[in-house]
Amino acid sequence: MKKTNTKRKITIASLAVVLVSAFAFQSCKLGHVSLEVLKPADIMLPQSFQHFVLADRTRPQKGHGTQALSALEGIVTGEGLFQDRWGAQDCIEGLRQELIKTPRYTVTIAAIDTVLKGTGRRQAMPPLDWSIVAKMVGNDTTTGLIVLESFDSDMDISSVLSQAATATAPAAYRADGRVNVYCMWRIYDLKSKTIVDEYSQTFNQTFSGNGATVAAAQANLPSRDNMTQRAGIAAGTQYAIRISPQWIWVSRDYYKKGSTALVQGKALVKKNNWTAATDLWDKEATSSDQKAAMRATYNMALASEQQGQLDLALQWANRAVSMGDKHATRYVAILQDRINQQQRLQQQMQGQKQQN
Repeated sequence: MKKTNTKRKITIASLAVVLVSAFAFQSCKLGHVSLEVLKPADIMLPQSFQHFVLADRTRPQKGHGTQALSALEGIVTGEGLFQDRWGAQDCIEGLRQELIKTPRYTVTIAAIDTVLKGTGRRQAMPPLDWSIVAKMVGNDTTTGLIVLESFDSDMDISSVLSQAATATAPAAYRADGRVNVYCMWRIYDLKSKTIVDEYSQTFNQTFSGNGATVAAAQANLPSRDNMTQRAGIAAGTQYAIRISPQWIWVSRDYYKKGSTALVQGKALVKKNNWTAATDLWDKEATSSDQKAAMRATYNMALASEQQGQLDLALQWANRAVSMGDKHATRYVAILQDRINQQQRLQQQMQGQKQQN
């Protein structure tokens, strides 16, 4: 019995060594690089839109007890009196900051004197009258009106013992501040007099602080206003991804070892000299060394993607698969997904005004 257990332990240990060695080998031969790609929006908006006006409708109307009720909710939930008001403004600003990064639209925030009034709570008002929408967009049917119809936030603070006291170190505590944000958005299209998106959004963000006591850990959290502000901005950023194409960074692998050309290509990629690296890999792809040629072929797929030539990148990746590169199989799937997204992106970008 003891011999059987010993053999089993040796077998498991040997397998662990093999797996670690395989991972180390894989990591050793591959380099990593980031590419910036334009990701399509989650939904399709009218191609007639060229500009957005952003408006806040979360402030309570005077009368009907809405302001008093909003203040009471703030007291009950532990929010500051104006915490949701500021959070809503930060949410709008987060949306604006993200939208101005897109090549598709221009964007402005509605003037202070045109601030719309809502309930000041989670419940939203009925949609705006189209005469108000027309005023907000200046009767311009190429402008979409994005309204934050409601905004609500609450916060929960908890603490845990993160490290028990030892003979050489005191106890340590971690405090977590979790901000829960609820938003409701509407996008009004004056041209068709339709609401082209009505979206209820929930967003959560957690902040942490550490200290020798629970009180110290909580004191090291950001302030409540700061946490709400940052969560509001993040929620606005998240909604921008839903409605507008956005530039994002993606990670890609490439072969950095296996021949002199591959090693030299690694140095050129680090210097962002893709032209020279592509020339090296293109020549190496016809090398008599099959393994080096296979790896260079894979790298040519990456170079083609970096240049925006997705169909060519897919051809190179499929060629690498046919040469026996198992790693290229995953890259083929990534490229096929990007090509599918590109078709959607082209549809979303068709209404873009030509830049002078």
